[in-house]
Amino acid sequence: MRAVVLERNPLVARKVVRLLASAGVSATAVDDPAQLALEGTELLFADAFDGELVADAVRNKTVRGVLWTAEPLRRALKFLETPGLDHVLARRDFESAPRGWELVMTARRLAAAAPASAAPLAAYLDWGHAALEIPVRGSADRDGAVTQIQDFVAGLHAPRRVAEMFGELAHELIMNAVYDAPVDALGRATHAHDRKADVVLAPAGQPRVTVASDGTRLALQVRDPFGRLARRHVVDGLARGLAGGELDASNGGAGLGLMLVHNAATAMFFDVAPARSTEVTALFELDLNLRELRTHARSLHLWGLA
Repeated sequence: MRAVVLERNPLVARKVVRLLASAGVSATAVDDPAQLALEGTELLFADAFDGELVADAVRNKTVRGVLWTAEPLRRALKFLETPGLDHVLARRDFESAPRGWELVMTARRLAAAAPASAAPLAAYLDWGHAALEIPVRGSADRDGAVTQIQDFVAGLHAPRRVAEMFGELAHELIMNAVYDAPVDALGRATHAHDRKADVVLAPAGQPRVTVASDGTRLALQVRDPFGRLARRHVVDGLARGLAGGELDASNGGAGLGLMLVHNAATAMFFDVAPARSTEVTALFELDLNLRELRTHARSLHLWGLA
């Protein structure tokens, strides 16, 4: 697979090209948009500063786009309205490359000959990490699951606010998985009309809830077996929330849960197999100063969202 990297910092460009090569992607770096030659190119990487150029290339060429940014995610969200431009990678500042593991994972999945399935949770963490999978059979298990997740985070000697933050996030994602996601054989929502009802899910409809950490990163992953989340739910919901507008709490997974993911995570991954599964993974860097989190650049990945 061939790629072009548009990056004005030559040290960053060199590192990105090296990382892409390790993922089996042959990349050429340019530092001026006028030098772009996209014939025969399948992937285009650039800073969100050049997002309009990348979005136009994605719409008009047979290329897929990947952006990175050191700025708040709100400024890059509009570009992800374009199918085929599905990834924004955070970087610490304009002199830094995106996180190596994240760039390599993204490139490897994009370079796959067939549509790649969601990465295993272990791919987000270092070898030797600890993980806790929590059964959720219905609404009665929600509060117990939240408590287990908070206890897990507290056991890492993380600040209490981090445990509270991930508890709030888990609560909302489990609510989405139990109430909003389930549908019947005709595709009609079965529980979304009443979020206070007692719900018991059939084994095939139960979500998978996992919290894990390698001591550097904290991960929370919730997967439901319905696959109803759409691109507009994520992009529009986040855009309105970050602009201070009214959140859309309908359509399973949008609304409050999106803002809780954004506020708790430094990287967000949405993996959807339509009508089969929706998987939301939130990562938090445990060494990050909580005061800096509000303005820290976020990564957002949309896999399979039409």
